[in-house]
Parts: sequence; structure tokens; C-alpha cells
Amino acid sequence: MRAPVLLVHGLFGSLSSPGILAPFGKQCVYAPDLIGYGQCQKQGNNGWTLNDQADHLADFIDERKCGPVHLAGHSVGGAVAVLMAVRHPDLVSSLTLIEGNLTLNDAFWSQKISGQSLEEIQTEVSVFRADVAAWIAGAGVSPTDFAIETATDWLDNQPVSTLRKQARAVVAATGEESYLEGLRHILSSLTPVHLISGERSQSGWHVPAWLRERATTNTVIPETGHLMMIERPEEFARAVLNNL
Repeated sequence: MRAPVLLVHGLFGSLSSPGILAPFGKQCVYAPDLIGYGQCQKQGNNGWTLNDQADHLADFIDERKCGPVHLAGHSVGGAVAVLMAVRHPDLVSSLTLIEGNLTLNDAFWSQKISGQSLEEIQTEVSVFRADVAAWIAGAGVSPTDFAIETATDWLDNQPVSTLRKQARAVVAATGEESYLEGLRHILSSLTPVHLISGERSQSGWHVPAWLRERATTNTVIPETGHLMMIERPEEFARAVLNNL
């Protein structure tokens, strides 16, 4: 029996939507909330680091005795996944980076939010919520009922204080040289490292040449962008499963 998959969500929302998980079929998949999100909103009231988020995932695995897992992180969740694989290698069978934040250039959205006031962030989120279809269309996503419903849930899964705390944690972590050194160490340990990107958004993902050369696989999902899991959930699940 294959080890479980653990999906790590990005700056907004979660990856626990049934529409995202159903295409994984009989594969065991976990999609927990990070600190400050969803069921974990009351945790970390005084802030956190991405290392805290990584340890939070390790605790999730330990509590369920489900490790090691195939760890797959999307966007900001990719940075959390890298740190978890560094800090808890015994809990990770493989690492999949789904347009995961690898540099400050990838964390451009976090850089913007980290310097804003809570009122400014709330104003921007309110604009997204007022017209969710327009928000996701800006990312190239066709406004299907599923995409709109899921994106609406994403907006409601965290307060703006969480967005700013997480954004600041991301900027702090990805700005350190030790972050990519940790990823080099994962590669040296022979842990499989997979890359997944969307056809439309791959050119904007700042993957170091040494990572592209040494990655176990590098999958591009056709006709998708950064939010491929709500554009083509079946293809997204297939890309992850093909790496197991």
C-alpha cells in the first residue's frame, strides 16, 4: 500500500475541497490546515515562523501515525514542505513542489502583503470576495461553479491577520540562504523531489538550474496556471499520483 499524500496549501485557503480530493480516488490524502487557518485559526496568536508551520505538519503526521508521507506543497505551501523535509526527513517519502515558493521573486504576493496594514489587506480581500469570478479570472481560471465555490471557501478560511503573519514568515524564510541550502541537502539525501507547474505559469516560477537538472521529475500540466487544482483537478491529481 502506498504511503499517504499530504497536501500543503498556499497563502489563501486550503486544499481540502472534495472536488480537489475526489480525483485522487482510493489514494489516502490528507490536506490539513496550517497554523492560523481553518480549524487551526486559534493557534499561533502571537505569530509563527515557517519552521513552526513545518513542525505543525510533523505533529499532524505523528498524531495520526501515518508517516512517512509523500509531501506535496503548493505555492507558499511549497516553502513549508521544503522546511518540513529538512527538519523531519524521517516523515517524508518524497517531496513535490507545485510552483512552490523558492525565492523572494516567487513570494511577490507575500512581500506585498507583509508590508500592508490589516485594513489595506481587508480592503483587497473584500474586493476579491465581492467578485470571486473576476478574482480567479485574473489568474486565468475559467469561472466554473466549482472554481468559484472553492475560491470563495479559500477567501473565508483565514482572517487577514493570518495572511499578514504567514506572508511575513514566508519572506523571512525564503530570504535566507539556508533555505535553498536545505533543499540542496534534500536532493543529496536521495529523497525524490518532483516539480509540477502549470503551462501558463511555469515561466514565472524561479526554479534554480541545479534543481531542474536534479529533480526526479518535472511535470507541466497543459492549459493551466498557478491554480491548476481548481482548473483541472483530475489532471492535478494525476500529476501528483504519477510521482508516487
